[in-house]
Amino acid sequence: MALTVTTLAAASARAASVPEISASVAPSELVYGATLSVAGRVVAGGQGVGGAPLALQASPYPYRSFATVARAASAPDGSFTFARVRPDRNTRLRVVEEGTPAVIGEALSVIVDPSVLVKASELGPGRTRLSLRASHTPKQRSPSVSAWWFVAARGTRTFRLAAVTPTRELAPGITYASATIDPPSKRFAYRVCMNPAWEDAMGAAAAHHRCPERDFTVSHNVL
Repeated sequence: MALTVTTLAAASARAASVPEISASVAPSELVYGATLSVAGRVVAGGQGVGGAPLALQASPYPYRSFATVARAASAPDGSFTFARVRPDRNTRLRVVEEGTPAVIGEALSVIVDPSVLVKASELGPGRTRLSLRASHTPKQRSPSVSAWWFVAARGTRTFRLAAVTPTRELAPGITYASATIDPPSKRFAYRVCMNPAWEDAMGAAAAHHRCPERDFTVSHNVL
């Protein structure tokens, strides 16, 4: 019985010495081109572990495997920070303590939204040019797709289809589309929708939907 108690105590001590990694990412959703930080702490037996060799690993969409993108050592209290991390598409991140055996932290999901610039320019009576420029990951091929342009007079809720035009890539990672329309009023709102090839690699899955191909009504007034 004494031998059994000693063995269990030794096993408990070994378990207590195995590091645990806690980490969080901020922000967890960001615009393409922005940076984030991963911060956390390495703890063993309730105490911070200083000098632990750490690796930050990333698995970008389509999440096939993890690869190390940065290395650091934990501070004396076990804390650590990986700063200015710049994912170019939706990514999963994790922190690994590179000891023997390695300790792998929980995977953290990051959403990267495309950076979108829209513009309206008056060309003369009854002619307004609408344009969209979206910066996105250059890792996904982006053949031309249709851009659906909808307009609504100020204060109304019904968006009417005004034009359908093709997109084009100005450079790898930059999608552009434009349309010249006859606006419904001097003050109006407009929306543009497209389903590019890089859509699944960026943004929240809940925001992905097929573009409407006809007029539609929103649930609130358009200012």
